[in-house]
Amino acid sequence: MRVLWQWICGFLFGAIVLAAFGTQRTNVWDLSEPAAIVNNATITKGELLDRLLADFGEETLKQLVTLKLLEQEAQREGINVSDEEVQRQFEELRAKREDLSKKLGRGKLSDLTLRDEAKRLVLLERLIAKQVEVSEKELRDFYTRHFIRYNRPETVQIREIIVYTPTEAQEIYRQLMKTPPAKLASEFERLSKERSVVPGAMGEFTYIELPEEMRLPLQRAQPNEILPPLAVRLGGQITYRIVWVIDKKPGERNPFEKVRDKVRQDYMVERMVILAPELIERLWKKAEIKYTVSFENGTGR
Repeated sequence: MRVLWQWICGFLFGAIVLAAFGTQRTNVWDLSEPAAIVNNATITKGELLDRLLADFGEETLKQLVTLKLLEQEAQREGINVSDEEVQRQFEELRAKREDLSKKLGRGKLSDLTLRDEAKRLVLLERLIAKQVEVSEKELRDFYTRHFIRYNRPETVQIREIIVYTPTEAQEIYRQLMKTPPAKLASEFERLSKERSVVPGAMGEFTYIELPEEMRLPLQRAQPNEILPPLAVRLGGQITYRIVWVIDKKPGERNPFEKVRDKVRQDYMVERMVILAPELIERLWKKAEIKYTVSFENGTGR
């Protein structure tokens, strides 16, 4: 997925630069007009355009060429992209807008930019899907390799107080047992700060993430139960832990047949990460591309 997001960010960066200067025309944007005035000194729109072209012009043009090649290849393959497909992909990108903006180091990405990128991704996905034959065995193998992705284990939310002696642990446990329910959270917090020799675990865990000595007692425990002190080895030393089981979330088991469509979608994403660069390189190699601008002097002139 990391490679796929890098690929997405590359296209989005080209779209941002295009939005900055590619839609402007000299008849609606006079390049001699000021883009900014700094202490009565003018920076013209022409200077801004020159800098954008110098820094991003060649890369942006390559991204536009790639997009055009994908559109042409889809047309040759008889692939038509519906508005509904683009809209679904657009909604996914829009939900990740903030993360994408941070990765690019730019301002907020516009809906127009995200919608354009959504179409690119849908075209690429459809082209690759047409050239990849997926067997049932491949999907089942993928499901097995990523079993935890589709099957959620039971989790337990806990807080701990950790001490070195059983006497102190029993004293703390008895004190908590006498605490009224309404004051239990504040009392547990106070005792944890005052008595715990190391910060105890706090949060939501699967049983396998916790020390072995704790797993069975926690599996048997009920939500909102404070367990009697548990002896747990920590770095070669025995510690005694008072564990508050705040809550539990049941696991979810999804057999392959139930999540087959999701497995296939995830499999295709993985294949796309591998095959997208190959497809784009192949399209570039067989295409006749002629640049009518030069970026040798950094301005496209």
